[in-house]
Amino acid sequence: MPYQRLIALAACALAFVAPAAKAMDFHRVGDVLVLSGPVTGNELVQLRNHLAGDPVRLVLLHESPGGDLWNGYQVGNRIRSEGLPTAVSGKCESACGLIFLGGTERSFSDGRPLALTMVGLHGAHTTDTQQPLSELAPRMAWVIRSLTGNKYPPDLLQRTVYTRNAQDIVYSFHPSRFRPDGTRKGVIECLKQDISFKCAMLDGLDAMAIGVITRREVLALPEAVKQLLQTLPLAPEGN
Repeated sequence: MPYQRLIALAACALAFVAPAAKAMDFHRVGDVLVLSGPVTGNELVQLRNHLAGDPVRLVLLHESPGGDLWNGYQVGNRIRSEGLPTAVSGKCESACGLIFLGGTERSFSDGRPLALTMVGLHGAHTTDTQQPLSELAPRMAWVIRSLTGNKYPPDLLQRTVYTRNAQDIVYSFHPSRFRPDGTRKGVIECLKQDISFKCAMLDGLDAMAIGVITRREVLALPEAVKQLLQTLPLAPEGN
């Protein structure tokens, strides 16, 4: 199923999910476009406006809790169609993770410490009742599987998109994040347990192994971009 067809089918189903809140912040530093904060509604318009100006060479996702799934699909699709690479700084969850996957090349950056940099993916849910939307899971699974080059493990993919709780999430870290015994460790699955979370590390997996990133090298950001990041708020806890 073509990606454009996929997101078109999701439009009507996701119309009631979008919250009414301040849109994602867009900051331009040279040829780097920094996106931070929640995904809420008019991100595609902002992206189009920025792309209409001087060339963008990199889209940097910084400290975003995610948000509206429809807009996540749309922005990620536009980034992919423009052939742009993406990088992540700090926490990038939910719809932000899908935007990040739209990059033709994907990497972690030195904008935040690697220990605090992660990409989180989870299934769709409503914003008001927090009810999982399992009917949207097959399309989301197709997107994640396709954009990760079929590297995302099938069993983990099923658990990622068919969540039992709206706060269940799978975090992917850089390969160097967890290496106490020389093995690759960097994927953590967190499941809501009443009022707490139970998180388990999945041995042998990391962001590179499951196709979330395509480049192992940590991207060194321009100093001007790092200075901007220091002024931006951190993503709130939760997803």
